[in-house]
Amino acid sequence: PVLVLFAIAAAWAGLQMGAMTPGAWNHPLWQDAALALGADLDRHVTVNPYETGSALLRLLSYGGVFWLALQYCRQGHRAKQVFYALSVAGLAYAAYGLAVEFTGSQKILWFDKTSYLDNLTSTFVNRNSYATYAGLGLLCATGLLVQLVGETYGSQYPRRERLRLLLAGFAGRGWVLILAWVVIATALLLTESRAGVVSGWLGLLTLFFAAAVSRTMPFRHVAAVAAVALAGGVAFFALSGGTVLDRLARTSTEEGLRPKVYELTLDAISDAPWLGTGYGTFPDVFRMYRDESVPSIFERAHNTYLENALELGWPAAAALFLAVAVCVLYCALGVRRRRRDAIYPAVGVAASVLVAAHSLVDFSLQIPAVAVTYSLLLGAACAQSWSTRPASPGP
Repeated sequence: PVLVLFAIAAAWAGLQMGAMTPGAWNHPLWQDAALALGADLDRHVTVNPYETGSALLRLLSYGGVFWLALQYCRQGHRAKQVFYALSVAGLAYAAYGLAVEFTGSQKILWFDKTSYLDNLTSTFVNRNSYATYAGLGLLCATGLLVQLVGETYGSQYPRRERLRLLLAGFAGRGWVLILAWVVIATALLLTESRAGVVSGWLGLLTLFFAAAVSRTMPFRHVAAVAAVALAGGVAFFALSGGTVLDRLARTSTEEGLRPKVYELTLDAISDAPWLGTGYGTFPDVFRMYRDESVPSIFERAHNTYLENALELGWPAAAALFLAVAVCVLYCALGVRRRRRDAIYPAVGVAASVLVAAHSLVDFSLQIPAVAVTYSLLLGAACAQSWSTRPASPGP
């Protein structure tokens, strides 16, 4: 089902940029351009074939990363390698961001920062995009820590021996995960991204709930770990997240330009609800609908669902959304049916909650670095959603 739904969305994006579609399907802008230029132009469903082709290439790349991860991570130790690598990568990016923040540098590598000069963005330009990436790394580190605690306390050793084994695990590879958790959480708060912090918090809550459902750890131990994480989050807020709290307190859905952008995007969708205007063409289309109520230029709709519906049309966009939703469903089923390594599909569900929530108010999932990371994580999680035990023989 995932392959079919994804193929429908990708095939339609390919058709949008073709010149062989029925004339009634083509965007009327091509007819206006032909009349204005006095030339016979190829006509397309998309208003910008180049941008549609570029967006399609990115989408196929994300699908390829997912497919490779799905095949590679069918063995539990490989999935663990992927999640550990994402945790270490998250640590590296967060450490770089903190170094830039504390030294007062206004650069991203050797480039001058042009926006969010007072916020931590690591190697990203936009703080919200980095907040989503940091949240994914935080979930991977948290999941592996939960797995470590669960495996230790799930053993049959006496309590003192289990405590010794747990401390030995923390002294081994576990210390890297603890360091990653602290550094990434601090960096996430210093982005001062309201949506990023709230989405990350929702992802952590989902992960703890899924860990309890999967019996990765006894419920009381999950509750204890969640309490420690919550206490740590409160401490981080107190030390470095005061600005985030101030911004959250001032948040109002009626403030800002985004509600008006959503309204104008819905108007644009209503003009081409079935065919769309071309994958990746939001900047070209929105400027034709923008009025004096939106004085700023918007390159993104700040809502991935509306933007994809505008570009692909509702049917193809729904197919793309359903392809991801089916993957998340597989992970949710894996949380219930796996008896070992259930933490991987649990992280897949939590990461999906994070990106789904953030995509309601921003465009982080449209940034290639975030999309590739999520595709890798989701592919590994889906690969671990099926039991590795052979099916029992029939009568």
